[in-house]
Amino acid sequence: MSFGLSQILVRKNLDKSNFIHISLTVTIMGNIILWPLALYSTNLNTINPEGLLLFVFAGLLAPAIARLFYFKGMETAGISANASIFATYPLYTTIAAILLLGETPTTENWIGLASIIVGVISVGRLVNNSENSPKKPSRKGLIIPVVGSLALAFSQIVRKEALNIYNQPLLGVAVGYTATLLVYLTVMALSKNTRTSKFSRQDIKMFWKPGVGIAMGWLLSFLALSQEMVSIVAPILQTELLFILLFTYIFLRKIEKISPKLIASAILIVAGVILISIN
Repeated sequence: MSFGLSQILVRKNLDKSNFIHISLTVTIMGNIILWPLALYSTNLNTINPEGLLLFVFAGLLAPAIARLFYFKGMETAGISANASIFATYPLYTTIAAILLLGETPTTENWIGLASIIVGVISVGRLVNNSENSPKKPSRKGLIIPVVGSLALAFSQIVRKEALNIYNQPLLGVAVGYTATLLVYLTVMALSKNTRTSKFSRQDIKMFWKPGVGIAMGWLLSFLALSQEMVSIVAPILQTELLFILLFTYIFLRKIEKISPKLIASAILIVAGVILISIN
C-alpha cells in the first residue's frame, strides 16, 4: 500500500521534474527518516562488517540502480511497458533464490507467482495506459526497465543473505539508502540534464511525500525479508499494483469504468497472494 500510494504521488508531478531529481528527493527523505530509527534500534557494539558490506551492495542494486532505471524507464519505454517489465522481477528473484539460497517454493507457490505476474501485468496495462507514453518504445528504451528489474531481483537475494548474516533490518535499509544517496549525488554531478536543470526546493516540495511513503515501503520489505523467504516476499510486494489501481481511481480519476477484465486481473493477483502464502 505504501509503495502504491507513493507511485501515484510521483506520477502527479512526473512531467514537472526529471528522473534524477525525483530519485534524489525520495532518497534524501528516506535517509532523514530511516537513520534515527536505525540508530535507536541497533546495538552498535555488535556491528558485523560482512553484513554491512552486503547491505551496501544491495543498496547499490536497489534502490540506487533500480529506482533510477524505473523512473527513466517511464520516459524511454512508457509507463505501461515499464511497469509490465518490472512486474516480472519476482520470477528472476525466485529462480535466483532457489539456485543461490536453497529456497524450495511449493507447487502452490509457483502457481501463485505466475498468477501474480499475469495479474499485475494486466492491471498495470490498464492503470498505466497513458496518451503521453510512447506507442512503440524502441529496443534501447526497453533495455532500461529490463536491467532495472534484474537489479531489483538480485538486490533481494543479496539483502536476504545480509539479513541471514546480520539480522538488523532497520540498519540495513538505512545503509542501503546512504549508498543510494552517494550514487545519485555522483550521477547529478556527471549528468548533462542536471547542468541545465538544477535541483531545487520545488523538487522537494513535490516529492517529499512519496519519499516518506517509499521509505516506509522499503523498511517494511526489509522487516518481511528478515522473517520469510525471498520467494515469498518478492511476489507479495507486487500487490502494490492493486493499490495503484485503487488510488488511481480515487485521486486521478483515470479509470472511469471498472471492466470485467480489470476485476478478473485483481482477483488473479489476490488468488496468487493466497497461493504464495502457502508454505
